[in-house]
Amino acid sequence: MDQSPGSTPSRALTIAQLVISIIDIVLALGSVIALAFVLITSLDKDLSSPENTQLINILFVIVAVIFLTVPSLVSSLRYLIGIPPRPAVRRKLLFASLALLLVPLLILLGSRLPANPSGVWLSALISVLTILIPIWWFLEIGRYHLAAGSVQRQWGLSTFSIFITLPVIILVEIIVLGIGLVLTALWLVQQPEFAPFVNQFSGQFPPDLQGLENFSFDFLPLLSRPEVIAALLAAVVLVVPMLEELLKPLALWLLHRRGLTPAEGFTAGLICGAAFALLESLFSVSAVMPGDWLFTVTGRLGTGLLHIFTAGLNGWALASTWRDGRHMRVALIYILTVLIHGAWNFFAVMMGLQTITGLPVSGFSSLGASASWVLLGMALFMLIALVLFNRRLRRAVAPPPLPAMEQTGLE
Repeated sequence: MDQSPGSTPSRALTIAQLVISIIDIVLALGSVIALAFVLITSLDKDLSSPENTQLINILFVIVAVIFLTVPSLVSSLRYLIGIPPRPAVRRKLLFASLALLLVPLLILLGSRLPANPSGVWLSALISVLTILIPIWWFLEIGRYHLAAGSVQRQWGLSTFSIFITLPVIILVEIIVLGIGLVLTALWLVQQPEFAPFVNQFSGQFPPDLQGLENFSFDFLPLLSRPEVIAALLAAVVLVVPMLEELLKPLALWLLHRRGLTPAEGFTAGLICGAAFALLESLFSVSAVMPGDWLFTVTGRLGTGLLHIFTAGLNGWALASTWRDGRHMRVALIYILTVLIHGAWNFFAVMMGLQTITGLPVSGFSSLGASASWVLLGMALFMLIALVLFNRRLRRAVAPPPLPAMEQTGLE
């Protein structure tokens, strides 16, 4: 089931969807042209250099975004000019499962590509497919045979999440990070270890930049302090999950008067989470060096499932509460998703710190050694929970069985 009877698109929202799609495609095409110009002017240089490799990866990411935005533009335009929508594609889970079989081969090929220009271009394409296909599969697992609203609505949710929700989340995180840096600076100037730096530049205007270059400061003693470690972990384990889980279902608030069913809220949340996970993972992979590509790609598979699963739960809670007014449900589900997200971030940090030498985190060595297994267990738990929640919603919307016909006794 892909569309419920009461999911006729709103004309006002459709116009907004069309405008956003057009603006987004124009901006994305402008970015593609700019990146292409930079790469063309670098033809006399080594395209396999780290800088050009990242530019090529970003180019493919933006092209993928354009392809994902075109259906939103086309579906909204068809509705506004009165053309009936195309029927939804059936057996999407089957197609996604067949595509998923290619992912191990893509990972193997991507990890063995030569470091030459042709290998760089092919690696960028493989990165996009390796991230896109599992996220598509997780999405289809979650919304299997559930009402998801019109096809236009689904593409609109995706486009809104890519071009509105993601920038909003980044902006809010930057603001919070800026506040944290200001507080850190105020704390830092009060530390005795940092006093030589303050004394050297206090009262100087303009500051002596040459002296700044010659100044060296060992931050490791400060990083080893418990309050610093606690603050860094709190930012990654608590602040980031709180912001992302709060803002990922942002697009659903445009539909809060559309009478979403719990199943439609769940699938809408899945779409928002998938769009967020896709862009976050693609940009993360595009920024890594070739030696870290395999580690980053495999790690992003679980992160994509995390974003899809938690956003789906919050979408279900919002839609259910808009129907019955039980606000405690939203609060509890939000806390649950923040805890799941925070636990994932914590063990991901522990696993990452295990690979970095020289950092004073020996107290977490045992956690780092088991972090990969914990993350694998969490990923399996979320996948099973996604399937079970889908099954629960399908049973909730299934029509009751017809009463058995009583025998009349006539021969």
